[in-house]
Amino acid sequence: MAGYDNVPDYEIKREIVEIAHMMNRKGLVGTYEGNISVRKGDKVYETPSGNSKELLTEGRIITVDMDGNLIEGELTPTSETPMHTKCYTLRDDVHAVVHCHAPYCTAFAQANMAYDDPASPEFQILFGKVPCLKYGTPGSPEIIEELPKYINDYDVVFLQNHGVLGVGSTVLEAFSKIMSVEMLLQTYFIRKMLFPEISCDLPKEELEVLMRMHDSKRGK
Repeated sequence: MAGYDNVPDYEIKREIVEIAHMMNRKGLVGTYEGNISVRKGDKVYETPSGNSKELLTEGRIITVDMDGNLIEGELTPTSETPMHTKCYTLRDDVHAVVHCHAPYCTAFAQANMAYDDPASPEFQILFGKVPCLKYGTPGSPEIIEELPKYINDYDVVFLQNHGVLGVGSTVLEAFSKIMSVEMLLQTYFIRKMLFPEISCDLPKEELEVLMRMHDSKRGK
């Protein structure tokens, strides 16, 4: 397994802290919301439960095994650890998972709405679609029931009435994918507010070209 295997522990913790601070600055998390993890072999480095992302330090990053058992650190693992470890189990190419409550993404999640934007070439190439997984109580097994149905085909998914989940080869990549969806949704919202009567959808034949580009990007 590649990814973070040859990255020193302190570098992994530093990267998690940097992205946590970035999430806070961008307004993607409240004081106690969201969580970040990195897999290195059979160890998972993650943000602990109930800790502010704004004030997070490397010393507060904990380590759990793939079953969610604490093996390093003194703070409590997030109750959503199984959501992270499930992503790692399902995809060998995923080495980092980011979950947050980005406002526009979470609005779609609360409405149980998938996101598909035929007006945006960037969205079609990068994502194709962002599905919404059915509701499960946070921290419960139900919240990850539908992950196997979607995570192999989508790097960003909404969690009904909850928030958004992104995966990537690095923490920065997982975060950047969520941030990209959030910004695209902002444009989508503005367009709908300013020009509700105008159809901005691209022609079907162009969408087919973009979908082929999307599939090629994902190695399909």
